Amino acid sequence: MKNITKITLSFLIIFLTIFFISCGSNEQTTVTETEAFTVTFVDYNGDILKTINCDSQETCDIEPPINPNNKENSKFLRWSVFESEFSEIDEDTEIEAIYNYDNRLFTVFGRAINMYSFFIMLGILVALLLSLREAPRIGMKKDDFIDGFLWIVPVSILGARLWYVVAEWDVFYDGSIGGFIQNFLGFQNGSFTGFAGLAIHGAFFTAVIMIILYSRKRKIDIFKILDIVAVGFIIAQAFGRWGNFFNQEAHGGLVGGMTEDGNAILTIEQQFNYLRNTIHIPEFIVNNMFIIDEDKFAPIRGFYHPTFFYESIFNLLGFSIMLILRRIKKIHFGEIFAFYLIWYGGLRIFIETMRTDPLTFEFLGQTFKLAIVTSILMIIGGILVSIYVRTKRKNKTYAESKYTIDFKS
Repeated sequence: MKNITKITLSFLIIFLTIFFISCGSNEQTTVTETEAFTVTFVDYNGDILKTINCDSQETCDIEPPINPNNKENSKFLRWSVFESEFSEIDEDTEIEAIYNYDNRLFTVFGRAINMYSFFIMLGILVALLLSLREAPRIGMKKDDFIDGFLWIVPVSILGARLWYVVAEWDVFYDGSIGGFIQNFLGFQNGSFTGFAGLAIHGAFFTAVIMIILYSRKRKIDIFKILDIVAVGFIIAQAFGRWGNFFNQEAHGGLVGGMTEDGNAILTIEQQFNYLRNTIHIPEFIVNNMFIIDEDKFAPIRGFYHPTFFYESIFNLLGFSIMLILRRIKKIHFGEIFAFYLIWYGGLRIFIETMRTDPLTFEFLGQTFKLAIVTSILMIIGGILVSIYVRTKRKNKTYAESKYTIDFKS
């Protein structure tokens, strides 16, 4: 009997609860619709450029202000909301002006230190620090490495410049000796303006030649040095490519391509969505890949492939693999260098198929991309080096190095 009473009481409580909830739900709810919203156009620093008040009951004519030009050493690219999306706005919205990045790091006495130079020097510094950590582990003296670094690096930079100048001979040589010297060394009107153009392959081959000479002079195992330099080289390249980003250069073709008559296949919005939402490139990179200055490398305004970013990412991946390889006992001295030749050679071939500004040369009436030909030679060289160190230097392995791993079968 008690159980029946409890069950009845429970049902009564449930019934009363449902009843009161139902009563409450019958009350009329007044929904206040938003009758107006505001669209605000702001500059990069938050300054309001234009405000438009809209009525949700009527079609709002959202007209952006005249393209601003208020950021020093930068150009207005676009608004943060595409104009094709203006008609979809139905709430308070802030639309920001997007500029390309200032390619200056800072200015000293009226002379700019550019991000391009900064990233190159940062890459070299990181490479040096990593090399100094590795040198003692494979029996090299830090002093020997620093001495070599101090005269190999400057000569390699000069080699990078020379490689670029030779590839662009018609641009730099104007028929007069004086004109050639000024352009080559980066001088204009008697003052140094900086190198406008460096080629990494020139730096690489110059460095290898200098390492051969230096290793013979100091009687150091050349393959040990080459392995250390290769790791430093690839991480320096990964950093250095970000200088191209700030200069909006060394990019690939227009996203989606162009028709034969020179029109974009995809709309500006579709190009952006492909980079940002399809292959998930960070938005700050995508924004700076919107190029408005039309030239032979960017014939129409639009979003271009950030090949600098692709190369930088794969350089970091190659760098990570090389760090692992040099901790394996069975790896021979010289194989890290061989891996670099093959890895970067293959990567550069891939990148060059996308670049719009390749260095070229003519041979037997045919035009070749210099970087692709060089990269093929690097791959062949990497294979030959690997064969050589495994057949002629069988006992020269990282087993004699510190902190290595022995993968036993």
